[in-house]
Amino acid sequence: MINLFQFIPEIFILSLILITLCFGLFNKDRAISLNTLGFILLSILLLNYGKDFYSSTQITLNTINLFVLSKIILSIGSILFILLLKRPLKNENLYRYEYVLFLLFAILGSFVLISSNNFLTAFIGLELQSLSLYLMAAFNTKNLSSNEAGIKYFSLGALSSGFLLFGISMIYYDTGSFNIQNLDNFTAISEIGLSLVLISLFFKVSAAPFHIWTPDVYEGSPTISTLFFATLPKFASLIFLFRVYQELNISDIKSLNYIFQMVCAISLLVGVYGAITQKVIKRLLAFSSINHIGFMLLGIMSYQFMSEGTLFFYLIIYLITTFGIFAVLLNLRTVDGEFTKISQLKGLRFTSNSKSISMLVFFFSLAGIPPFAGFFAKFFILSASINDGFILLSIIAVLSSVIAAFYYLTIIKNMFFNKSEIELLDDNNKTGKVMFISSGIIITLFFIYPDPLINLVDNLFK
Repeated sequence: MINLFQFIPEIFILSLILITLCFGLFNKDRAISLNTLGFILLSILLLNYGKDFYSSTQITLNTINLFVLSKIILSIGSILFILLLKRPLKNENLYRYEYVLFLLFAILGSFVLISSNNFLTAFIGLELQSLSLYLMAAFNTKNLSSNEAGIKYFSLGALSSGFLLFGISMIYYDTGSFNIQNLDNFTAISEIGLSLVLISLFFKVSAAPFHIWTPDVYEGSPTISTLFFATLPKFASLIFLFRVYQELNISDIKSLNYIFQMVCAISLLVGVYGAITQKVIKRLLAFSSINHIGFMLLGIMSYQFMSEGTLFFYLIIYLITTFGIFAVLLNLRTVDGEFTKISQLKGLRFTSNSKSISMLVFFFSLAGIPPFAGFFAKFFILSASINDGFILLSIIAVLSSVIAAFYYLTIIKNMFFNKSEIELLDDNNKTGKVMFISSGIIITLFFIYPDPLINLVDNLFK
């Protein structure tokens, strides 16, 4: 008999969708406020009763902790995103309640994906998430770049969904089961099917060489949508990819493990090589995210020696840093609109100290320069990978970080030592300012007092 209690988080978000439909028609601000309060309440429910939701399911304690912590992070991230989206949408004349609906459907799909114990429900969650992202990419219907981004994302996303369904059908043909935890004794047919499933998941997280959509979609989409693509849906897909790798023991299947290692290495190299030549800031951040996906895949493969907490720690730091960078970008405007070129950041120190210092902190953290939190995140991943025997991949990861430091430091040099040629508009976005300053403080002071985050992650996976 199905226990509906375990589906309370998903039912709660579905209720928010219905409430938004009712209130959004009459009052957009009220709909956004209700969703903010709704996700705050959901976070409290998950913190206090999260383990109870899944206690009757036939899954291990670590998996329950994985569900709870993942959904708490998604809920908190949704709160921050909802608080941030109003001003950017108004600036682009896109302030419509439908946007919040797309967000809610994407988060609902992410929740379903994370909780899935079989490939069919995972497919439903992944597609519910993806369809919302396509619409968010093309939300600025009067902008050709946004339309192009939506079409490219939809076309390539449909192709990856075909790979996923074909792979699932091959697995079912060979094993007679869709359940992830019941799959074993793979034959060549199942291995091919799983490889297709992995290819689809690599596409969703924009791992190279399945990253081809990422730079164009990041550049063409509204900046607030790009922030969402780079954070919460990618987080959910990575958690599911981790579960697939762990629960199916892919490390013991040589062909699939080889694919994983190749994708990890290519992501590390393509990410830094692609970023060096970029002149558009969102394209640079797209290639930077591909490089960081390489580190995350390395963390997924190396979990045996340092637990799931290593990957979660990296993901949390990456989310905080990415939210901070985009909060700065959304606060930078000229008479022509948002900043788009990297060259527009020149001399930012002379126009805004808070933004320039925050960007310095975020770029240093992404580059893995101590004492910022990104250094510790990369250090833990590399320590685990070396202990697990991935020496060559660890060397590639270190070299990619050194190359990445070059283009991050180039941007920082231009911000602090070159004169500004652009007059900034005072956007007066207090929410964004609070967000990037808070993110910068967390990233900077982590080395002084790291205990809360490290203890949170470690305790949940003991």
